[in-house]
Amino acid sequence: MKFIYFTDIHLDSGIDAFRGFELCVESMLEHQPEVLINGGDVGLIPEALAQYAQTMERVSMPVLLSHGNHEMCSGYLPREQGGTVHASADIGGVHFVLLDVVHYFEPTEDHPSNWHVLADEGLLEWLAADLAEVDRAAPLVVASHVPVSTTFPQRSGQVPDMAFPTNEIAGARRLLTLLQPFERVITLHGHHHENDRHFVGAMEVMTTAAVSGNWWKTGLESRGPQGREPQGYRVVEVDAEGGFKSQYHAFQPHQDEAVELCRHQASGRRFVNVFDGSPRTQVEVGDLGPLAPIDPLAESSRELATHLWELPADFDRQQVEVRVVFEDGRECEGVLEERVWESASPA
Repeated sequence: MKFIYFTDIHLDSGIDAFRGFELCVESMLEHQPEVLINGGDVGLIPEALAQYAQTMERVSMPVLLSHGNHEMCSGYLPREQGGTVHASADIGGVHFVLLDVVHYFEPTEDHPSNWHVLADEGLLEWLAADLAEVDRAAPLVVASHVPVSTTFPQRSGQVPDMAFPTNEIAGARRLLTLLQPFERVITLHGHHHENDRHFVGAMEVMTTAAVSGNWWKTGLESRGPQGREPQGYRVVEVDAEGGFKSQYHAFQPHQDEAVELCRHQASGRRFVNVFDGSPRTQVEVGDLGPLAPIDPLAESSRELATHLWELPADFDRQQVEVRVVFEDGRECEGVLEERVWESASPA
């Protein structure tokens, strides 16, 4: 079976948000998925819900939703429901779980936001009861807006305490413990507007870049703020044995590419940027051979995405031959022309 995960639409922000979402829905439906999963953050004001509903009228398959923080901070998720709207469904032999990790928080001077993210006792009890009847060998998909595992706070220079509760789930370790007995499980997330695929044991954690990209700041060309991902969504296929295979797609054909060669203008650093790469993705460059991905916890990785393979400091060619092999066996190769990456300078 095939399903699609899309997230962080952010209607009513930036330029051409409504038109961009229309294009995204058209593109997603071309894949003929059996299920759509909305990762949250539909829009910034209540009126965005009507825009969203209008665009989704053409969608006939089930649409599952995990609430984002903007459902809470925009006021159209009642505060008393925050952190309680969990759901599950069995579709096409897959058990889907949607977790609501966004809770209301009374703003303070130190923490002015009216929300935070938490896997509390209620969520853990609900999840344990839901999973009790699920076959440990069955394919399991768990979605929550904020990731269960991430290096984003460290890469953003944040200290994970109450001053920064917005980019990781408090209590996530206990949540992951409940998932570990399952043989085939993936988790799906948004919130960070980046692609970040990594593994916790046998479990794949997939954070997916935003439909809005960098908040629609430059409309339909709003690439991701950390990793230059094009605006898009994730297509996931489940095979007959219950194994998962996923691929990130841009919703505009001219952006739908897997890899680029880029030079960071401010620092002069050069990268092979595999927009949906993971630590298990293999990258080879011409006569240089295999490259290693950056260490997401290194000081030099501040403000960068995880899917970058850095070229040597003395590398000065503007054209290279690149071969990428994804862990599912998919390959892409070709000669890449260097692009300039204009952003804040990494360390």
